[in-house]
Amino acid sequence: PFKSGLHHLARQRPDAALVPVHVDNLNRILPKGEFLAIPLLSCLSFGPPLSFDPGEAREAFLRRAEEAVRSLRRP
Repeated sequence: PFKSGLHHLARQRPDAALVPVHVDNLNRILPKGEFLAIPLLSCLSFGPPLSFDPGEAREAFLRRAEEAVRSLRRP
């Protein structure tokens, strides 16, 4: 599940574009503990920017953001 930091960022900077991104093969191109990517094939998918509604509950916003990223995964 997404952490609340994304909601805090969206609330403090409602003008910022929050673009959902999904990276295929992330574990292979950036293994845990490494800080340099390994040059392997990967695929990045970008979705439309999320809008922030100040009246939307934090949990609802985070669910919507997580679903936006999950929808970008390849089958």
